[in-house]
Amino acid sequence: MADRIPTFADLCSAIVEGQISATIEGSVYQMNALDLRRYLNKFRSLPTISTAHEQDTVSSTDPVNWSASVQTSVA
Repeated sequence: MADRIPTFADLCSAIVEGQISATIEGSVYQMNALDLRRYLNKFRSLPTISTAHEQDTVSSTDPVNWSASVQTSVA
């Protein structure tokens, strides 16, 4: 479920399944912002952390090439 944008249908399904608590007031659903945030955070993947062994392997194979390039764009 990680790395995708949740849809309105996902949100509605979460309310129906009880993953997000909601109350109905007239024709409006009211949700706790913290519950909603916790649900939406499930769709984001966490950054991976490399182990010390992986870092040693990378640094020993190419110790000279330590430069990094970054590209940014503004739309």
